[in-house]
Amino acid sequence: MRYAFHLIIDKNKANEYDERHKNVWESLKAVIKEAGVKNYSIFRDGADVFGYWECENLEETIKKINNSVVNTQWQMYMSDIILTPPEKRMSSQMKEVFHLD
Repeated sequence: MRYAFHLIIDKNKANEYDERHKNVWESLKAVIKEAGVKNYSIFRDGADVFGYWECENLEETIKKINNSVVNTQWQMYMSDIILTPPEKRMSSQMKEVFHLD
């Protein structure tokens, strides 16, 4: 299953957002992989952030990530940059309208 999300960040902290993602914690990467995420990318256009990943079971994957301590810590670490409320960061799925395999 393919999953995409959209976040809004503080436009004045866009460079800081990029810098923090150059050093994503190894423990967070491990949780993401253990939750079944594959082919994960994040793109930024100004204050708009778009993420894409693939997983077998979206509901189960999000549950595992959201229930991890390290994800909670990462979300707190990023809370001074991300304007999208925490409860909407992983819950709203973008509608896929085209896919070319």
